[in-house]
Amino acid sequence: MVWLAWMAGFFIRYSIWPDSPPLVFWSAEIMMVMVLQGLVSFRFNMYRGLWRFASMPDLINLVKSATIGTLVIALFFVLLNRLEGIPRSVLLLYPVILLILWGGPRITYRLWKDKYFNLNNSTIPRAIVIGAGHLADAFIRNASSTRSCHVLSIIDDSEALKGAHLRGVKIQSGLEDLSLTVSELQADLVVIAKQRPSSALIRQVVDQLAETACTIRIAPDPDDQDHHLLNVNQLQPLTVEDLLGREKIELDWSGVAAYIKNKSVLVTGGGGSIGSELCRQLARFGVSQLSIVDHSEFNLYLVDKALSEMDLLVHSHLCDVTNNSHLYHIFKQTQPDVVFHAAAYKHVPLLESHACEGYLNNVIGTKNVADCCADFAVDKMVLISTDKAVNPCSVMGATKRLAEKYCQLKNQQSQTDFFTVRFGNVLGSAGSVVPLFEQQIAAGGPLTVTHEKMERYFMTIEEACQLILQSLVLENDNDVLVLDMGQPVKIKSLAERMIALSGKAGEIKISITGLRSGEKLYEELHYDMESLIPTETQKIRAVKHSNQQPEQLNQQILQAAKMARRFEQDQLKKMLGQMVPEFKGNELRVIQSNPQTTEQKQS
Repeated sequence: MVWLAWMAGFFIRYSIWPDSPPLVFWSAEIMMVMVLQGLVSFRFNMYRGLWRFASMPDLINLVKSATIGTLVIALFFVLLNRLEGIPRSVLLLYPVILLILWGGPRITYRLWKDKYFNLNNSTIPRAIVIGAGHLADAFIRNASSTRSCHVLSIIDDSEALKGAHLRGVKIQSGLEDLSLTVSELQADLVVIAKQRPSSALIRQVVDQLAETACTIRIAPDPDDQDHHLLNVNQLQPLTVEDLLGREKIELDWSGVAAYIKNKSVLVTGGGGSIGSELCRQLARFGVSQLSIVDHSEFNLYLVDKALSEMDLLVHSHLCDVTNNSHLYHIFKQTQPDVVFHAAAYKHVPLLESHACEGYLNNVIGTKNVADCCADFAVDKMVLISTDKAVNPCSVMGATKRLAEKYCQLKNQQSQTDFFTVRFGNVLGSAGSVVPLFEQQIAAGGPLTVTHEKMERYFMTIEEACQLILQSLVLENDNDVLVLDMGQPVKIKSLAERMIALSGKAGEIKISITGLRSGEKLYEELHYDMESLIPTETQKIRAVKHSNQQPEQLNQQILQAAKMARRFEQDQLKKMLGQMVPEFKGNELRVIQSNPQTTEQKQS
């Protein structure tokens, strides 16, 4: 190549010089050019690169080698004979021709191996990439070099990029026409290659492809992966969490750590979804001992096993919170400083026909725990409540509201700080709609939705527990705290999107079964007469209210407990209506008012 470039330079120069001397094809001068250029090329590892993987760094090496080689050759002949017989134009033409001769074969071979000349290969996926940034560049580069897929188009709504090309692939706008683009290009894979894409973007992509069989994947966060190695196998399926798009918030854990460290903590319902996650998070804060209470033998075994490998003193107690004497014995043994009461029955339709059991577990169980907290001078008790406790029309909601009221009463009477943390559904919890939909999709459908307009609030279990722990160190005198659940989600839309994510669009149907007993269309996070006050933690609001709980509430609760133990379900529901006046008993009351968000009614 060096000889050919040198000869080509002389040939071009002599071809435009009328009285040019004859072209000499070999001489001592040419031999020195080849030796000098060879030494420079060896220095830049020109002979070690793999043509199959020729890339920009290789091209830069070619430029360096040709440029520096020309300078060395020029310097040598200046010192030897002041460039006698070597036209200056040859020294300008030589590196350009050499770069073409070096780079041309490498690029041609690379393109041939990457199948750029055979785009009709139907054995690999045909992909459309959403986004035109670093992740997209890394994915397209890897996809072309490994032949893992054909990238047909890039969609990015940035006007500055419209019409441009990224690694030979045209960038176009029009995400709203994604389904049409997929159909026209016959794509079977859509890759979201944006760093931290918004939930709105993800929902738009899923909705566009809901009626297609196209697979949707998302590029991993470059902070968690080496994005230079991004390939098809590293793409991740979308999850329900991606659809909901709960933004991560930065929490100050120093206050929680300082408060909870070296304290004895007790968690009831510690084997459940919320309780077990609370236990895992508490274990990281250096508590002196962690006492777990649960009436499920298997759940208690699982959480005990999960925590057994940590450097932590764990006491697991197989106990029903309705057993007051056993609970009193546990408190006497463990002497807790902080208590999280997460034990509860939560299945709305089931408790409609088992009101007595629901009352005993949710109300009397809470009363037993709260009384023990007061008797043993516990510093703080946190009641885990639900949005179904607001304007309840179910036994489950009414019993949780009554549990809130009893903790408010104890807060008026005791030195213990009693407060309630109220929030909506958590993803993946036992009995949640998400695992149910996943099971129904696996079984081939249909997905059962009770009403087309049904809406619910959602957050992840991890986020809910993080905010519950943050509530321990908030400086406020309010006894009810509400977690910011964001905007409610339509259950039918969630079902449609989960079907789309499964890749079974068109195969699985949605069945509208009708509202079940105790269900509402919309859940509320606070009462109309309550207002929300911001706290120092971004996603926690305090409920401001002036209601004092009557002293006779305790006697009413005990009277209702006798009815529950005698299985007098109808009388019990009437008694619940007296203690929780907004509870409508067996009347199915569908809330038609606009659903609230926790951004409303703040003062």
